[in-house]
Amino acid sequence: MIRIIAIIFVLLLPAWLAAQHRIGGQIVLPNAIPICNVLVELRDANQQTIAMDLSETDGTFLFEDVPAGTGYHLAFSREGTLLQGLSTMDVLLMAYHILGHGTLPYMAWAGDVNNSATVTTLDMITTRKAILGIPLDANLPVWVFDDPDVFVAPDNRIDLPTLEADLDVPVIGVKRGDVNYTAVLGCQ
Repeated sequence: MIRIIAIIFVLLLPAWLAAQHRIGGQIVLPNAIPICNVLVELRDANQQTIAMDLSETDGTFLFEDVPAGTGYHLAFSREGTLLQGLSTMDVLLMAYHILGHGTLPYMAWAGDVNNSATVTTLDMITTRKAILGIPLDANLPVWVFDDPDVFVAPDNRIDLPTLEADLDVPVIGVKRGDVNYTAVLGCQ
């Protein structure tokens, strides 16, 4: 009996080792507009980049032939300046939020310009400075991305603990300060 189990294990082992999967998804703003030109990196447990893809005009990205395994994660980044999409309306919406009169979806992400994990008057001041052209010394990512179910500060990373099948990963992105999502994305 043990010999039969060992033979079956040896016969099935190459198929298990060769298991390849697809990881894909779509990156969108909270108002469902696709975000193009997002660099998506597939990384292993050692933080080594295995593959990279740039999101398409419809916000999609795809990694094929990814070996089954554990410890993978996706890392996201997009170029841009803080001024893109900013207006006095964003400052007013932040004030409205701070005063407790309502909020927009993912306001805590977009309104948190200084990455303090809350939207405060300091975020309003920083946004106003950017609108007025006053140089800022902030060295924070302008765009932030995460799983749509994350309601705390996004970290531009989505963990994929175990890859046993094809995955479709939804991703939400926002540009800091642009709380009404008016930044021109430049998708062609």
